[in-house]
Amino acid sequence: MSKLSILSIVLLISLFQVLPASADDLDGVLGAGPRSERLAVLETLKTYLKVTDEKENAAIRKSFHPTAHLMSVSKKGSLRSLTQDFWWERVSQIPDDHPGRTSKFRIIDVSGHAAMARIDIKNAGTGSISTDYLNLQKVDSGWRIVNKTLSTPL
Repeated sequence: MSKLSILSIVLLISLFQVLPASADDLDGVLGAGPRSERLAVLETLKTYLKVTDEKENAAIRKSFHPTAHLMSVSKKGSLRSLTQDFWWERVSQIPDDHPGRTSKFRIIDVSGHAAMARIDIKNAGTGSISTDYLNLQKVDSGWRIVNKTLSTPL
């Protein structure tokens, strides 16, 4: 077996053995890059979660770049590009008594001015788990999400 094949297998195994992250640090979060930058990305991601967890509309502007793309597939399988306004409209319709969610930061990887993250989100009401994949760029105002890809259809 080649060294590349062995490395690929080790990487895949490590992805399936991710430990939950605490909300305050990077313990158990896979990824590489300077710790200070990974922590800065983590703060942006925490702000992002306030959009749905606390229905905080201002968190959209604090965590997303204005030109960010939010991508999903429809229930029929076609690709959908969602606007931030459309996404907020959906979030704002969630009833206040809706069961909460638990979010786990799985991956935060930083290289230069680019970062990628994975967050697994468990719905307390249904027990379903969805995954958000996020790409971030470090711009003059700090780390901002430039792309969000949802794992579940909308």
